[in-house]
Amino acid sequence: MLRIARTLAAAASLATLVATAAFAAPTAAELFFERPYLAQVQPGTTLTYAYKHVTSEAKLGDGFEETLDMKVEAPADDPAKRVADVIIHRGSQEGEAGPFPTMNGNPIALILLERDVKEIAQLTKGSPFYLRNRVREHLSTGTVTPARFSYGGQEIEGWKLTMLPFAGDPNKDKLLELVGRRYEFLFADAVPGGLYSINVVTPKADGSANLIETSLTLTGVTHAPAVK
Repeated sequence: MLRIARTLAAAASLATLVATAAFAAPTAAELFFERPYLAQVQPGTTLTYAYKHVTSEAKLGDGFEETLDMKVEAPADDPAKRVADVIIHRGSQEGEAGPFPTMNGNPIALILLERDVKEIAQLTKGSPFYLRNRVREHLSTGTVTPARFSYGGQEIEGWKLTMLPFAGDPNKDKLLELVGRRYEFLFADAVPGGLYSINVVTPKADGSANLIETSLTLTGVTHAPAVK
C-alpha cells in the first residue's frame, strides 16, 4: 500500500509539473514576434480593428478614429502560408498597408507601432531609427502577465504584454513628457489573429491626466462565402 501511495503521489506531482509548464508564461519575444497567429486564420478571413487616437492639446496633433480591415489570404503556390493586406478607412478616405507575407506575429500591431514611432519623432524632433530600435528592444523584454478579458461575449484567458520603453532611456531628457509612454498588448490563442487590443497611454509628468491615448481593438471577424 505504501508503494502504491508513493506511486500515486509521484504521478500527481508529475501531473502538476506538466500542468504548470503548459500554462507557463511565454516570453515577450515569443508572444509578440514568434507565435504563428495568422496560420490559424482561414484564408479569405477579414479581421476588423477599431483605431482611436486622442490628444489633450492642439500642439500634440489632431485626434482621429479609423477602421482597419486586415484580409488574410494564402498564396496560390503555398496554401500553408499567409499574406495579409490592410485597408484603412478614415471618414471618406481610404488607404492601404501591405502586403505582409508572414506566419508569425500580427502585422496590424506593426502598423500601430510604426505610426507611434513617427508621432514621437515628430513631437520630439528625435530620430525615428533610434526610437524604433528602442521600441523593438523592449518588445523583446517587456513584462508578460496572465490576463482575463471579454471577447465575443465570453471571458477568455490570455496574456498581457506591458512595456515602458523610454523610462530608462539614456536620452530620455530629450523625450520630454513622452518618456512615460506606456504600452499594453492583450493576446490570446482564442482570439482570431492572436491580438485582441493595444493601448498606448502617455501621462502628464504629474500623473494628473493623459496627454495622448491610442487604442486598437479587434471588433469583428468576417469569413469569405463558401464556394459552391
